[in-house]
Amino acid sequence: MTFSIAARCPETGQIGYAVTTSSVCVGARVGAVAEGCVVFSQARTDPRLHAVGLKAWAETASAQAALDAMRDAAVAPHWRQLGVLPATGEPLHLTGDSCLPHCGGLTGANSLALGNFLGTAEVLPAIVHGFETGEGSLAERMLAGLKAGEAEGSERDPLQSAAVVVLGGEGLRDVDLRVDASSDPLADLGVLLADWLPKAPAYRLRALDPDAAPSSSSVEHSG
Repeated sequence: MTFSIAARCPETGQIGYAVTTSSVCVGARVGAVAEGCVVFSQARTDPRLHAVGLKAWAETASAQAALDAMRDAAVAPHWRQLGVLPATGEPLHLTGDSCLPHCGGLTGANSLALGNFLGTAEVLPAIVHGFETGEGSLAERMLAGLKAGEAEGSERDPLQSAAVVVLGGEGLRDVDLRVDASSDPLADLGVLLADWLPKAPAYRLRALDPDAAPSSSSVEHSG
């Protein structure tokens, strides 16, 4: 009962994912990112599979090996929906036979959309199109994709939670935001993202060069 997008930005080198679902706290359960790779375990989710996939990626730099490792490690794989988006190359996905329709995966030029228990068959194409034609940062474009999917049918149950994560250079997350319980989680996530993005460079600088970084007070209260 989830729909998600993993995506990459060839211009910035960023890679990340965004996800929403009709249950609470989806950011604690769905999606993980490491340098060069995003992995998904959703539907009847087992978050432990993320570490399995990322380990296989680190050892092989193969999206197929990462997907195979998660599938092989899964208990009752027929309930799992798995995905891998590498920084370069073809995204891969697998949807188990017991996942609730509408369900499946769809790839774009720089994206992978997954979903199950969707309201219509148009949700996944809308997510990919919304991302691929969107403007702004990687996080903003991924959120635009999810909102497009919501508009085309969403899930069969009301959405309750959402999350967006973007990994930038030097192993730092440029975005890591969650809405754990809300009657309109994508709207609330958009508010958080709009507040965070202007502040993100200052907090990145605090990690890389704290002597040159502004105080958190000046970042939070400027303007």
